[in-house]
Amino acid sequence: MINAETWMADLLPRLQHAFGARLRYLGLQGSYRRGEVTEASDIDVVVLLDAVALDDLDVYRAIVRAMPEGQKACGFIGGAGDIFHWPRHELFAFQKDTEDWFGKLENFLPVITDKDAADSAKIGAAGLVHLLTHTYLYADAAARPLVLKDAYKAAFFVMLVRRYLASGVFCRSKKELLTSLEGSERDIIAVGLDLPLWLAAHTERQCYDMLLRWCKDILYGSNLGVSD
Repeated sequence: MINAETWMADLLPRLQHAFGARLRYLGLQGSYRRGEVTEASDIDVVVLLDAVALDDLDVYRAIVRAMPEGQKACGFIGGAGDIFHWPRHELFAFQKDTEDWFGKLENFLPVITDKDAADSAKIGAAGLVHLLTHTYLYADAAARPLVLKDAYKAAFFVMLVRRYLASGVFCRSKKELLTSLEGSERDIIAVGLDLPLWLAAHTERQCYDMLLRWCKDILYGSNLGVSD
């Protein structure tokens, strides 16, 4: 595993050398930002240039691939104008889950409201209902554990937004979020932390059922006081 601070401090001057004043922003997301790194973790980097063409992507790919464990680099690279015009429901958690390393992400984003956050939770829940229903019907047995792993990972981000709307606090990690939950919501985060352990005592059907019920509660429930 890499040291995120060293890795990002090494990446920044490489980007500045390649792009000069065109580099507007650099940030870190994901498990390295949250302190939840495993050997399989990606390195989620956010890069904003003035604008991005395919030639810029070629340059960027060469830079990150030359970094230590650069094959694990992923994340978002785009133009400063692109991110400003992104759907705002997708930008709420994107901003909250990003640590600034060069520039301030908020300077490139539109105003994001609690209504946008509530929309992101409902849209995320709707996507999970579709994923879970479709794969329960059609995925083969070998694919289901991977589907559930991805679904419970996605549920974590929906849960972050829901807890923020309820409490005004955006938790920095799964463990921090776990301490504020109870009942099925706590179980959902626990599954995401260790699916094999959960499956040792529960069936796949139970995992599907628990997450589907929670997602449908979001679709049918209130916006936690956020007006339409």
